[in-house]
Amino acid sequence: MLLNVEKRHMKNIIPLFSLMLVLLLAGTKAFSQEIDTIQSAPINDAIEQQMENIIERLDSEDGEVDLSEFVTDIEYLKYNPINLNAKDESELRRLPLLNEQQIKNLQEYKKNYGDITSLFELITIEGFNDDFIMLISPYVMLSEYVPEKFNLKRAFKYGKTNILMRYQRVLQEQNGYRQFNDSTFALNPNRYYLGSPDALLIRAQYNYKNYLRFGFVAEKDAGEPLFHKYDTLKKGFDFYSFHFMLKDIGFVKQLAIGDYRVQLGQGLVMWNGFTMGKMNGSLVSRRYGDPIKPHSSSNEYTFMRGAATTLGFGNFEFTVFYGNTPKDAGIITSDSLSDIEQRISSIQETGYHRTLGEINKKNSVKEQAIGGRITYRFNSVNIGASALNLSYNFPFVENTALYKKFYPSLENNTYFGVDYSTIYKKLTLYGEFAYQLDAGTAFLQGASFSPDPKISLSAIFRNYQKNYFNPKSNAFGENGKNTNESGLYIGVITTPLNKVTISAYADMFEYKWLKYRVDAPSKGSEYATQLTYEFSRRGEIIGNYRKRINPQNFISSEFKLNKIGTISRDYYRVQFNYQLLPWLKVQNRFEFIKRNSITKGKEVGHLIYQGVQIQPVNKNWRLYMRYVLFDTDSYDTRLYTYENDVPYSFSIPAFYGNGSRFYAMFRTDLNRNVTIMLRYAVTHYNDRQVISSGLSEIQGNNKSDFKAVLRLKF
Repeated sequence: MLLNVEKRHMKNIIPLFSLMLVLLLAGTKAFSQEIDTIQSAPINDAIEQQMENIIERLDSEDGEVDLSEFVTDIEYLKYNPINLNAKDESELRRLPLLNEQQIKNLQEYKKNYGDITSLFELITIEGFNDDFIMLISPYVMLSEYVPEKFNLKRAFKYGKTNILMRYQRVLQEQNGYRQFNDSTFALNPNRYYLGSPDALLIRAQYNYKNYLRFGFVAEKDAGEPLFHKYDTLKKGFDFYSFHFMLKDIGFVKQLAIGDYRVQLGQGLVMWNGFTMGKMNGSLVSRRYGDPIKPHSSSNEYTFMRGAATTLGFGNFEFTVFYGNTPKDAGIITSDSLSDIEQRISSIQETGYHRTLGEINKKNSVKEQAIGGRITYRFNSVNIGASALNLSYNFPFVENTALYKKFYPSLENNTYFGVDYSTIYKKLTLYGEFAYQLDAGTAFLQGASFSPDPKISLSAIFRNYQKNYFNPKSNAFGENGKNTNESGLYIGVITTPLNKVTISAYADMFEYKWLKYRVDAPSKGSEYATQLTYEFSRRGEIIGNYRKRINPQNFISSEFKLNKIGTISRDYYRVQFNYQLLPWLKVQNRFEFIKRNSITKGKEVGHLIYQGVQIQPVNKNWRLYMRYVLFDTDSYDTRLYTYENDVPYSFSIPAFYGNGSRFYAMFRTDLNRNVTIMLRYAVTHYNDRQVISSGLSEIQGNNKSDFKAVLRLKF
C-alpha cells in the first residue's frame, strides 16, 4: 500500500531523503575513528516512543494527559544519578528501566567480583547489552559505596539547591484574549480568558543525596489571571504545591508531607503517575518502585495532599497514607422545599482556570484517600497487601450512559488488593488481585522469561470486570481505565546477531460490556514488530510496523440502532539515528499511517523529519533543531512526535492536515551555577487560514510559541 500513496503525499519527501543520504555517506567517512565516550541524548529514543504511544491511544473518554511527572522524575535522576555499586536494592529500584532480573544479576556480580569500575563492564552481566547501557547511562554513576548515617546538620551543609524559572507564550493572538469591557464580559463571561497569554513557572528544590528532598512549585498557565483588576478573583499564581520527603532514616524508609504520589503493587488498587506500557523495542514487565514519591511537577491532578510514611522492620514494610486533596469539579445544585442538594457532575482534570466557568469549578470538592500496604520480602519473593478508601464530600450525579450501567457509585468506595512477585532462576512471576467492596474484581498475572541472554519473553493476562471501577487504578491495559476489559499480551525481544535486535508483541483484548462509543460487547487487537540494526557503534536504523484494530459505532440507514464496526490503523516507521561527528548527532524519521473504517473508508497520512543535535565537546552550549513535513487526510490519521523541551516540560504535538513545523532549543551554561535555555517552535499550515477553534482560535496559518528558562544551582 505504500506505493499507492497519492502524489501530494510524496511531493516534499524527495528533498529530505536526499539530505538523509548525504548525511549518511558523509557520516560513514567522518566516523572512521570510533568515539569511546557515551553521548547521552536528553531523553532516550525508546522513552520518546513510549510517550508518543501514550498520547496517541487516548480517546476523549480518558481525559487529559500530563506527562510532566515522568519528565520531572527523569530530570531528577539526571542530576541525582543512581549509584550502581549501592548495596541496598532500594537505590537500584529508583531507576524504573531496570527489571528485577537485571537487579538480581547485578547484585550477584558485585558479590562475586566487587564494585563495577566502568559502564562497559556491565556488558559481561546477563541482561545488559550495548543498547541498554546507552539507555541508562545518563541516569547512573559508579563510585565506591560508603554506608552513611543520616545527619541533619550535614544534610543542610552539603545539600544542593535547584531553582528554575520558566516563561512561555503562544506568539499569535488567540480568540480568548480579545479586549472586552465590563458590559460585554457580564453578558458572556466564559468567552474571554481572564489572564494574559503568558505562562509562568517557579520551581525550587533542595535535596541531599537520596535522603532529604523538599521544595515548592508555583505555576500560572496561559490565560490564568495573576494580578487581575477584579477584586473577587484571587491574586497570585493559580497553582501552588509543596513537597517534603525523607528516605532511609533508620526504620523510616519514607516520610512524605505535602504533595506526594502513591504507587502500590501492579497498579490495580492505586498508582499515581506515568507507567510504561506497550511499545516497540521493549517488553512489558513487572512494575516496582518506592510506594511513596514526592510530587514535584506542575501536574495539577495526579497527586495527593497530606502525609504518608513507610516503615521497615526486618523483612516487613508498612505503608500508611492520608490525603485530603482539593479537586476541580462541576457541581449541580438542586433546590427542593426541604433542602438544597449539591451533586458532582464530573471531575475536571485539565488544571486550567482561565475563564470564569473554569475558576468556579476550581477546588470545588475534596477527595479523601486513606490507605495502607504491608509488604513481606524474603530472598526473591515479595508479597504485598494493599487497601484504599476513596471518598468525596458530595455525592455524584447518577450515571445515565448505558455503558456506565454497572459502575458503582463514586461517592465512597473501598478497595483491597493482594500482589506478589518471585524470581526463580530466569523466570519472573508476578500478579495482583483487587476487589472493590460491594462491586467487582480485577485480576492481572504476568511472567517474564529469559532462557538465553539473547532472547526474552513476556506475557500478561488481565481480567477487569465491568463493575470494577477505580479512578486511582493505573494497571496495564488497553484503555486508561481498568474496567470492562480482558486480554492477553505476549511479547518477545531477541538479538539473533550482534548488531541486530528484533522485537514483537501481540495483544488481544475483549470488552464484555458496552464501552465509550461502542454500543455492544466487542473485541480488538494490536500487533507490532521492530527491527533495529546497529550498523556502527554510533549509528542505527530502526524499522517498525504496528497495527491497531479497535471497535467503534457507526450509523447505518438500514437500522435504528448503531452497528459495531472496526477501525484499523497501520503504522509504518523508519528512523535513522547517527552520531555524525563527536559533536553532531542526526535523527531522521519517515512515518506513514493507513486508516480503514466503514464510515470513512481509507485515509492515509505521512510525516517526515530531520533532526540535529549539536553538542560541542568541552563547550558549555548545546543546540537541538528539527524540521517536520506532514500531510494527513484528516484528524483521524494524525501522527505524533516527541520533541526535546526545556526541563520539567514536554511537547508531543499532533500533526494533521498539510504543513510543516520547525523548532530549535538552545542551552548554555554561563557557569557551573547558571543555565539559560531558549526554545522556539512554529507550525505552518498550507490547508487552512484559521487554526483551532473557540477561545484558542488563531486567525492565520502559523502558530508559534516561545519558552525561556533560567536555572540556578548552588
